[in-house]
Amino acid sequence: MATTSRATNQIRNKLSAYNRTIFNMLGTTRSVQPVSQRISQWAVANQIQRHGIIRGFSAEPLHQRPVRTRRKIDPLILTENAATRIKELLEGENGNGAIGIRLGVKRRGCNGLSYTLNYAFEEPEKDEVVEAHGVKVFVEPMALFSVVGTVMDWEETEMSSEFTFNNPNSKGQCGCGESFNV
Repeated sequence: MATTSRATNQIRNKLSAYNRTIFNMLGTTRSVQPVSQRISQWAVANQIQRHGIIRGFSAEPLHQRPVRTRRKIDPLILTENAATRIKELLEGENGNGAIGIRLGVKRRGCNGLSYTLNYAFEEPEKDEVVEAHGVKVFVEPMALFSVVGTVMDWEETEMSSEFTFNNPNSKGQCGCGESFNV
């Protein structure tokens, strides 16, 4: 309660100074009810409790809301094999000057969505950045909801060598594995 009284008095003093300034600017000496008297003590205390300020004048708030921090989870999990292959691609002739790979999705294929991988030569503003094993992967905003939780890997078999995506959000895939739906 003492804090409220002290803060209320501070605000009333500031408002009185404000009133004197206004009266001096207008050159008036007539009896006008000052602003500080028109504001009830309850309203002042209420404003201080809620916002810590009143009509542009700041005062110490009575309580601070606890700051919530969210644990940041990467939307994409990159394996060591995938990171090694991306490093090789970035060091190659086509990747000269690229700072990472940009992952997106497009509507195509026999099952709806298909992954796209492009070189990123500059850091896109709104993309989500995933850094793992010394490689940067930028996830496009439109692809974020489709790929969250996905594990990206590089697999080499007798028949193919390709990036594979193990997507927990995928409801189905086509037979060749090129496209998926969410």
